[in-house]
Amino acid sequence: MTWGDAEAYCNDQAGELASFHDEAEYYFIRRLIMRASGTNTKSWVGGTKGQDGDWTWTDGSDFSYTHWGQGEPNNMGGHENCVDMNWNGEDYVNDEVCSQQNAFVCAKDANGPLVG
Repeated sequence: MTWGDAEAYCNDQAGELASFHDEAEYYFIRRLIMRASGTNTKSWVGGTKGQDGDWTWTDGSDFSYTHWGQGEPNNMGGHENCVDMNWNGEDYVNDEVCSQQNAFVCAKDANGPLVG
């Protein structure tokens, strides 16, 4: 799905696209993607760039740990306003065009993460 459609799907399931706040949470989500898909599938998470240019998590939590890849975020082409992880299967976070179709990871407080 696109980033927006993935976030809407998560919201419909009473969740949000997943956020992470430290290395342990980042690798938990990465392992979850691997278990669900059998590979390090490029997947949307809940990071997005606001009107002010600052990165935020859709769940409102602090955007303090990112695990950006080298040279990221680079806003290539001027339209990379959403966050994915596992770009080309690599172990880092990337800024990406939000209209791209990716797998995604939702998080729900009560029931844990969902993968789509």
